[in-house]
Amino acid sequence: MILDEADAIFSEAVDEYNRYKIGVASGYVPAEREFREMLYLVAYDITQPKRLRRIAKTCKDYGVRVEKSVFECDLDEKLFGSLWQEINKIIDHDEDAVIAYRICRNCVRNTLSAGAVVRPGPVLVYMP
Repeated sequence: MILDEADAIFSEAVDEYNRYKIGVASGYVPAEREFREMLYLVAYDITQPKRLRRIAKTCKDYGVRVEKSVFECDLDEKLFGSLWQEINKIIDHDEDAVIAYRICRNCVRNTLSAGAVVRPGPVLVYMP
C-alpha cells in the first residue's frame, strides 16, 4: 500500500506520529530515524520451530521486526545484555545461529534501503 492509498483510508494525513496505524504501510529509511540508544541488528537462523518462535517472541520484546528473522533493537548496553542472555538460554548452540551487529548513530545515518521496505512500529495496545 502506498502513502496516497493510506491517506484515502484515514481522514487524517499520515505523518511520523500516526504512520504505523494498522493497514498503513510506508517506506522506511533508517537514515531518517533518530535512535535513542545504540541500534543493534539481530539476525538468526533457528532449526527447530519451537525455538524459532521463542527467539522471535524474545526479540519482539526488545525490538522491531524488519525482516522474517531480523530485528532492529534500539537498546542501551544493559538491556541488550539482557536480550543476549535470553537468546543464549533458548538456542541450541550446536544447531542454531544468532548474530547481532552494533550500529552507532553516525553509521545509521549512512544506511541505505531500497524497494518495498516497511518497518512497523511496536504494538502499543492490543484490542479484542
